[in-house]
Amino acid sequence: MSADPPPPGFYPAEPEPLVRPPWAKETTELPRDVIDTRTQRVGRGALQRNPEEPVFFPGRSPKHADSKWRLMLADGRRVSVKSPIVIGRKPDAVEGYPGAKLISVDDPGKTVSKSHAVIIPYGEGLYVIDLSSTNGVAVVADAVRRTVASTEFQDVPDGSVIELGSYLLGVERD
Repeated sequence: MSADPPPPGFYPAEPEPLVRPPWAKETTELPRDVIDTRTQRVGRGALQRNPEEPVFFPGRSPKHADSKWRLMLADGRRVSVKSPIVIGRKPDAVEGYPGAKLISVDDPGKTVSKSHAVIIPYGEGLYVIDLSSTNGVAVVADAVRRTVASTEFQDVPDGSVIELGSYLLGVERD
C-alpha cells in the first residue's frame, strides 16, 4: 500500500523562518494559535502592534505632547506640529479630531486626496494615519518604505519622508 500523495499546491523544500511581529523579541514565545503551521507566518490572531505602546485616543494630543516637530512642504513652508493636523488638497474637519489644524497642499497631479492623512504628536513621537486615501500614505526612513494603514497609527522618525500619493513631505525635529 502506498501513501496518499499530498494535495496539489506549492510546498517549499524547507519551511520558511518564522516571521515575527516587530514588537516580539526573539525570546518571546508566541502562542501556537497565532502561527500558521504550514507557512510559519504569524496569522490573523496575532497582535500587530506592541501591547506596551500607548493607545491612541482620537481628538487632541495630551498636554505633554512634544511640539518640536516640523513638516517641510514642497512649496518651502515649514509647519510646526503642536496638535493634530489634517493634510490634503482641500482638507476638511475629520470626525474624531475636533479643532485639528487643516493644511492644504498643492498637488496638480491630484495624487493627494482632499483629506489624505492625520499627523499627530504624542509624547516624544510623531505619528501618521491614512484617512482611506485613494493613493495611500507611506513613511520612508532609513531606506525602508512602510505603508501606513487606515486602521493604525504609524510612527514617523526624525528625518523621514511621508509620501501622500506622489507628494513628499519632509519631517524634522529640533
